[in-house]
Amino acid sequence: MKLALNIICQITKSWSISIPSTSRQSDTSWASRIRQYVASSKLCTTNLEDEDFNENLRRCAAAMEAGIHPLRIPSGSSGSYFIRDISGKTIAVFKPKDEEPFAPLNPKWPKFFQRILCFCCFGRACLIPNNGYLSETGASLVDEKLKLHIVPKTRVVKLASPAFFYSRSFWKRKVPKLKAGSYQLFVNGYVGAGSIVPDWSKEGHSCPLSPAEADRFKILFQKMCVLDYVIRNTDRHMDNWLVRYEKKNILEVAAIDNGLAFPIKHPETTSRLRPFPFGWAQLSWAKLSWDEELRTHLLDLLTPQFVQELCDDIKMLFKYDKEVNRFLKYNQLRVMRGQIWNLRMALIERKPPAEMVKLPLLLVSRRHRRRPMSNDWNKSFRVKYADYRGRGCC
Repeated sequence: MKLALNIICQITKSWSISIPSTSRQSDTSWASRIRQYVASSKLCTTNLEDEDFNENLRRCAAAMEAGIHPLRIPSGSSGSYFIRDISGKTIAVFKPKDEEPFAPLNPKWPKFFQRILCFCCFGRACLIPNNGYLSETGASLVDEKLKLHIVPKTRVVKLASPAFFYSRSFWKRKVPKLKAGSYQLFVNGYVGAGSIVPDWSKEGHSCPLSPAEADRFKILFQKMCVLDYVIRNTDRHMDNWLVRYEKKNILEVAAIDNGLAFPIKHPETTSRLRPFPFGWAQLSWAKLSWDEELRTHLLDLLTPQFVQELCDDIKMLFKYDKEVNRFLKYNQLRVMRGQIWNLRMALIERKPPAEMVKLPLLLVSRRHRRRPMSNDWNKSFRVKYADYRGRGCC
């Protein structure tokens, strides 16, 4: 058990990340810049201000030392696991990189047969394969930067457990191999939006929400729309966003399953048959005008300087996966900047989310390598319309 605990928080030498410094002095090294989103090699923590996440990770380590290992989640298309504490309570969800939907060690049989029999439609051409764990963490990063607070805190962590799915060679090893993946804090008391939100979409006296609750849900719903639009989530439907509701007491929304986001191309320009539209765009809530407080908050926040800082943070995070070509990461940022450009225009022109998704698709790159000195977006960025030529069937 001692050996098992030791390997939980040790990162192999090729992936080693320095311990977060207690100093507040600026450090431009790659390891220091992403320490807020990647667990360190020795302390099993991220940054020192991330105490809730650090405590959760310590509970995970204590449980695994006591022999309480993760439980595989039967639903879904990838190998994902409930992380438990020493009392058996679920505290997090871990999704290993090598067990993602299109990874070689995915334990779910449907994806295996799809890879063998339907290889022409395998995967999503607009996404980087097996990059979902960084997409999950990137969504949490964007959520925190935009101050939306609807994504459960997510970080990159390496764990090892015999409960994970390994190849046959695993059984020849004395200890399980470390797996990098996304580690998302578990939220309690939530249900799938599909079981409750359709009733809230009814107009008139049939809607069970009070006026104050309807206003609250409108803000939370629009925050989710903003998040999904910025990261260009290709997999948002009624089953992967959650609602916690206690009448006249609690109303919260949690946007989970963000692993199929940050495309290298707009999905609409990649496939004729699979554009991956936003699942919420058809709801009546998407047709409501923007909440004025949220609109003002976002417009004040979305300056060229902020966009550049956000893109720099995303770029640093995505550098964690050294197998991905840097030009693909560059294309991811062009798509995200284009989405932010359209979001800003929709807010200025007061177009609701349902109209925002109809804006022309853009690819936006920066004009200067350094921090923009002007608040003029046209002087800070180059805008190009997305190219629909060369679309495939799938």
